[in-house]
Amino acid sequence: MTTSLRGELEAARLIFHFLLDSLSDEELMRHSHNPAWTNKHMLFHMALGFFLLPILSLLVLVFGRLPAIFSRIFARILNGATPAFNLINALGAYGGGRVVPRSAMYTIFDGVYALSMQIADHLPAEEWTRGMYYPTAWDALFTPYMTLEDVFRFPVRHFYTHVKQIAR
Repeated sequence: MTTSLRGELEAARLIFHFLLDSLSDEELMRHSHNPAWTNKHMLFHMALGFFLLPILSLLVLVFGRLPAIFSRIFARILNGATPAFNLINALGAYGGGRVVPRSAMYTIFDGVYALSMQIADHLPAEEWTRGMYYPTAWDALFTPYMTLEDVFRFPVRHFYTHVKQIAR
């Protein structure tokens, strides 16, 4: 992992902590600039990109070793399941923002972040260019083909896309 990528991930982690620290309980329950969710729902959704990073990185490491047709087919299947994904994504953020206490959000985020860094630290340099096809209908930040480095950058890009939706 490049020093730059590690810095981007750490900066997002620190901003996540800052947001959780700086919002009062009342502000967490206030509607965000996404009318369907409160600020707490939004923070949980922002964290989900990081929560998925270990799984997404393992998918790249597996599919990246197979002929490209396998990940193309997998991406098409996932694109076909977009309505189910969108429902799970929305309900996950809503449920997580509703039942996960602030203190647990720190713990979960930092635990998944640490696991992701452990995965990254044990990967040889050549693994970072390994890639696979992705379901572009799931998220506008997914590109048709993503390397492992792209996958590690995804939660940071996703995070910053939603930061402006936190309402003060």
